[in-house]
Amino acid sequence: MSTPAKLASAASILVTLALACVPVDSVVSASNWIPFLGRFHPVILHLPIGLFVGIVLLELCALARPAARIRDALPFLLNATFYSAVLSAVLGILLSWEGGYESGALDRHKWVGVATLVGLYGLLFLRTRDASRSQSPPLSYFAGIAATVGLVTATGHFGGTLTHGSGFLTQFNPFSPKSDDSTVATNASVYASHIKPIFEDYCIECHSPEKMKGELRLDTVENLLAGGLSGPAIEPGESEASRLIHALRAPIEADEHMPPKGKPQPSDEIIELLSWWIDQGAKPDALLADLQVTPVVASHFLEVEPLELLPFEVVDPQRDELSKSTNVFLAYLSQEDSRLSARAKTANDADLDALKPIIPNIVELNLGGSQITDEGLGIVGEMTNLTHIHLNNTAITDAGIAKLANLYQLEYINLYGTSITDESLLTLRRLKNLKKIYLWNTDVSADAIAALRKSIFQSVESEKLRVQIQELTKKRENLEVEIVSAFDSETEPAEDTSLPHDNDSP
Repeated sequence: MSTPAKLASAASILVTLALACVPVDSVVSASNWIPFLGRFHPVILHLPIGLFVGIVLLELCALARPAARIRDALPFLLNATFYSAVLSAVLGILLSWEGGYESGALDRHKWVGVATLVGLYGLLFLRTRDASRSQSPPLSYFAGIAATVGLVTATGHFGGTLTHGSGFLTQFNPFSPKSDDSTVATNASVYASHIKPIFEDYCIECHSPEKMKGELRLDTVENLLAGGLSGPAIEPGESEASRLIHALRAPIEADEHMPPKGKPQPSDEIIELLSWWIDQGAKPDALLADLQVTPVVASHFLEVEPLELLPFEVVDPQRDELSKSTNVFLAYLSQEDSRLSARAKTANDADLDALKPIIPNIVELNLGGSQITDEGLGIVGEMTNLTHIHLNNTAITDAGIAKLANLYQLEYINLYGTSITDESLLTLRRLKNLKKIYLWNTDVSADAIAALRKSIFQSVESEKLRVQIQELTKKRENLEVEIVSAFDSETEPAEDTSLPHDNDSP
């Protein structure tokens, strides 16, 4: 490494360290340049990571093929990796000066990132120092690569925690013990069962213990009342005076609107539910029986009972007539079962409307490739006995999926080739019986799918366990065992009724 190159790399390290040592609270800037540049950190940070992965792969390739001149390109790649990492680190520090991050999580991410930068500087020094003497780098260089891999991993983990919350990297660890934390007890408070999930869906990403935009946390009622820089987020008993409700109802283009434009937005019905809970006193432990349910929010607490099936003699004549007058093919699931499967590849909303008289018996509905719209899904939403539905390659949107919120028996839904977004998955998260969901070729993000998986499928496992426990409990209650004690002098059994020991022969 030439002297100017050594000076430049050393100066880069010193400048980064100096910026990293500046306390976030002490930074006051009237210029927009700092936040403008800082927000390029997420864009740039992937460049040094990708280059470093390339270095590791080339070194492995060079070990496998020593005669090849693979290592000739490594000094250039190391320089590119180092200086792009410097740029990423500096932009990250500028981003942190905006504030709104928990200091402990921020410091862990920042200083492990700086350590990664120092590790890259060490690799650059070792590789270029020995390049002129030997094509084989020293063992310390390979040890440095291994250490830097660990530092890059740790930096990414702490960065994910800072952005997405604690445990982001290990959230779906398949080796961790199963838990049913995602389920809510039947006697849970309204806050735990209905209000807290809303904050988790729409707010926690930016207002969590690790990331507190505006110094505001929304993960507990206490934090809602404490508020942030602008004051309390809610005023118990006065939703109209609550900053939270004002932010949710503000025009989406307004600066004060939350969640930000581009993020999933709560529906008017959800905002009404939050307003109702605040007007009722925003009590964290209040049960539904303790609160006054108004007609505006009654649907959120409605438990939909399965529809009573119509008998064969009622269904059969209508099935024949509908098969002739509509574009829907209706078939029984079996000769002994009056439940129906409906296929409607060329159907429209009018055809669905014609099915209303036999809605209770329709349990499978295939509308794939049909002409149905969001309006027609309003009729489908009344088919609360549905277990399977195909909506693939149709013109439906998030507004239509919202009309399926009461299909609690639904086990299968195919949404392939539709224009639904993350918003639809917030509706599906309520349907705990879902076991298969097809989302290929939609606008749903990977993060939303992960959240859906956590919400539904852990609940499914928990429900299976609950059923198993119930079955075992019933078996135990039906088991009558007479136990005779040798110390009971008044009892002389006519025959041995005690349980056999494990080592007894059968």
